[in-house]
Amino acid sequence: MRPIQLFISVLTVFVVLAEPAMAQSVDLSPFVSFFQGIVDAMTGPLGVVLGTLALMGVFASWWFNIIDLRQAIWVLAGLMGIAAAPTIVATVFGA
Repeated sequence: MRPIQLFISVLTVFVVLAEPAMAQSVDLSPFVSFFQGIVDAMTGPLGVVLGTLALMGVFASWWFNIIDLRQAIWVLAGLMGIAAAPTIVATVFGA
């Protein structure tokens, strides 16, 4: 049998025997609920309080010249990224 004929016959067998992947039938709801709880905690009232405390500490450290303004701005940018992440993901994936 020539290689191209063998390839076509093997490809035909794979196409005929194709089934849905095992990953489609696995129940991932415990993982989804765990990670959704983390996202809700970081973007909900607890996240707002922690972000406020972090900004107060960072800007107080900047005021007393413990860190420079560049590092303080990076903390602010990081907090904005964390707060905006669910909106960005919902926009990209249309969820």
